[in-house]
Order: sequence, then structure tokens, then C-alpha cells
Amino acid sequence: MPLALCAQDAGGAFTLGYGASSVSGPAGDLSTLSLDGVGNIALNNSFNIGLYGSFRSVDENNTSDDLAASDFGFTLNYQFLNGVVLGGYLDYAKLDFGSFATDFDTTSYGGTVGYVTNTFGAEAFLGGTETSPDLAAGVDWVDYGLNLRYVVSPQARLGGHIMRSDISVPGGTDVEIDSYGIGGDYAFGNGWSGFGGLSYVDLGAAAVDATTFGVGVGYDLGQISRLPASVSLELSRTDISAPGADADVDTLRLSLTVPLGNRPSTTPLNSVARSAMAPRHNAVSTLLESAF
Repeated sequence: MPLALCAQDAGGAFTLGYGASSVSGPAGDLSTLSLDGVGNIALNNSFNIGLYGSFRSVDENNTSDDLAASDFGFTLNYQFLNGVVLGGYLDYAKLDFGSFATDFDTTSYGGTVGYVTNTFGAEAFLGGTETSPDLAAGVDWVDYGLNLRYVVSPQARLGGHIMRSDISVPGGTDVEIDSYGIGGDYAFGNGWSGFGGLSYVDLGAAAVDATTFGVGVGYDLGQISRLPASVSLELSRTDISAPGADADVDTLRLSLTVPLGNRPSTTPLNSVARSAMAPRHNAVSTLLESAF
């Protein structure tokens, strides 16, 4: 989302998480360590720089190898007096498959246009993605989508996204990866909050899709101490459907979120709700953020 919606000088947060996952079928269970961070800097009343990043280390219990995924990026936005926001983004993501396969890197970049008020925000983006190792000659990867955010009340927020990563193959079958998501959070009072999200990713011609949903509860530790942090517990499930190889991944995730600067305690950055409300700028990175 355009960071001008919430920027006041500077602010941010980071979330440290641990997830224990049970995988159906012959695959072993998983344990995941995660670190996520966001921040924004208001250069003046119109310019804002947004920063974000995440790291996932996934340990598959039946093997000695760890899988890792990391990404980071930044946005630059300018907001006009009428609420229109113009900007751009740059994302970098890396998948480390250990000894199973060659590492895979993506660099996504593009432009954004949006509109914000005190209670509503919308952003459309269009860009491209380059990979390492390079895709085959003539193959283009284009990303585009729409993100929405609505402040229902001082206690409640809703958000969602629709996006597509379109990988065109000359003389072959194009790969269209669609991602849809909706999420929200609510502050009950006395330090308690709830959050939930649902996302769906469809790999089109590959006949593979993944549905992830999660619900959680958080508590602000500032209610009982001087520690400016909140703890949360989330239960999520990812249903993966593929020809002859369906699987379910059930995850219990414990997290600690620490706000920085003027940012209040927020929904954990590693939650399904957060990935649905504030996705990355390509469907593959968004899938990884929601599933793990």
C-alpha cells in the first residue's frame, strides 16, 4: 500500500517468529524460523520511502538440509494534495534449496499509481521480474495487480489484493500465476486483538493451486510491562492441489512483534492476514509469504 497513508516522520516494526508445521503424506514435518521487518521514512509531507524484508529458514525433519527464502525491497511514493499517489518499487527475492536444487533469485521492479484518504487506500502496479538463472530466451515475466485497504473503524481494518504474474513463452504455453487475498484485524481492547486472512494462488496451466487461511490472536505486552511489544499465536493451513499429489500443511506460529518509532503495535508481519493485506509485487513471493 502507499506508505503515505500512515507515514509521520518515521516508523516501523519487526516480527520474530517460530512455526511448527505438520505435512500430510510421506513428507516430514517442518519447523520454520522467520524474521520480518517494515519501515517508512517521510522525507516531507509528500515523499515517502518504504522499506521491507523477510527471511525464512525451513527445516524438514526427515533430511539434514534446510530450505531458506529471503526477500527485501523498497518503495518511493509521492502523494499529491488531491490524494493521488505515484511511485515505484524494487523487490529482490532468493530461494535457497540446499542440496536439492540450484538457488533461484528474482528481481522485480515497476511503477505504482494509487489514491488514499484517511480511511481508504488503493494501489495498482505494473512491472516485470528478472531471474537468476535466466529464463529461456524470449521468455518475459510481467507482474500487475491491485491492492486495497479500508479502515472500518479505529479498531478494525480490512485489506486485500488481486495480482497476476504472467510468464510468456514464445511458441509455447504461457504460465499465468494468479494470487488473491483478503485479510483483516480487530482490536478488542485491554491489549487483545484478533486477525485473520485467506489467500489463493493458482498456477494456471500447471493445474496446481494453493489455498492458505489463518486466524490468530495477539496481546500487547505494554498492558502488563514497559516492554513495547506484542505476542501472537496463529493457526494456519495451506491446501496444495496438484495432479496426483495433494497435500495439507497445518502450522502453529508463535511470534513477537516490536514496533519502532511512531508505529503502534501491529498485526504480526509473518501472518496470513498481513500477506493478504500487504502482499509483495509478484505472485510467487506472495505465496511464500502467506504459506510460511
